Amino acid sequence: MIKKFIYLEWKAFIRSASFGKNLAMKIILGLLMIYFSLIFIGMGVGAFYILKKMNLEPLVTVNRFLVYYFLFDLVIRLLLQSIPVLNIKPLLVLPFKKPVIVHFSLGKTVLSFFNWVHTLFFIPFSVVLILEGYDVVGILFWYLGAMSFIYINNFLNIILSNIDKLFVVFVVLILALAGAQYYKLFDITVFTTPFFQNFYEIEGVFLIPVLLLIALYAFTFKYFKNNLYLDAGLSLKHDIAATENLSWLNQFGTLGTFLKNDIKLIKRNKRSKTTIFMSFLFLFYVLLFFRNSYQPEVMRTFLQVYLFPADFYLYLASLYQAGIVRIIN
Repeated sequence: MIKKFIYLEWKAFIRSASFGKNLAMKIILGLLMIYFSLIFIGMGVGAFYILKKMNLEPLVTVNRFLVYYFLFDLVIRLLLQSIPVLNIKPLLVLPFKKPVIVHFSLGKTVLSFFNWVHTLFFIPFSVVLILEGYDVVGILFWYLGAMSFIYINNFLNIILSNIDKLFVVFVVLILALAGAQYYKLFDITVFTTPFFQNFYEIEGVFLIPVLLLIALYAFTFKYFKNNLYLDAGLSLKHDIAATENLSWLNQFGTLGTFLKNDIKLIKRNKRSKTTIFMSFLFLFYVLLFFRNSYQPEVMRTFLQVYLFPADFYLYLASLYQAGIVRIIN
């Protein structure tokens, strides 16, 4: 049955009207996958030796920042990962059992790049730890516990994919936790580091995320199976239309009319809203360079020579285009 689903997926791909476009896009995505795969492999192999050179215990240090690693992974999934699903409606009139359809749809997400790319970090890092004398069984349990959280994020992304506001919630959560730790107000790693470290030190602790993953898969399976009906979960959702006058823009005259249209178009599309939000965050990227005692000297030089002049000139150019500043020869 699974082979039949794979055959149908392949036929749907090669018979698509936009086959050429899809093929070119998949080639580009494949090159990006190779690029990030090499980065993760390099991080997995080099993390141990870099941390040792900094006089830090590698496993404890990695466990300290795993909570941010998993939260950031969930944010990236909510932003970029598309949920691979079958074209389920035509299958409901064919002799396919609903549990098989749901299992195959969820199984496709397991093979997503956003899941297996993390193994390119955790496997090399685990191998290096074993070669450096760490307990083999403890490292194996630690790896299983860490990867369980990766797949927990996978199924959380499936469940939460229709709730756009959660992306902002998780971004604010990461910034709040990181800021509180930076200013020594609250350090969440004090509680999470021992938990992740126990995957290695105490036998059986790794079963906690494994059992949580199994329970989450069962919940996701039950949720989709119960909504696998044309008149229920698969029916089109009709939202109540809401209009916005934006009357405060009338003070700008004709320009206000165009501003209203632009704002409405931006708010209507998820991609444009995400772009505006990320642009707002990037306005504060320079703050990463300030008050950082671990920052190498080359980054300070980069900040002084490139970032400030470039931002300053762009700022002057924007003011000039707005008619606020006039360049005098």
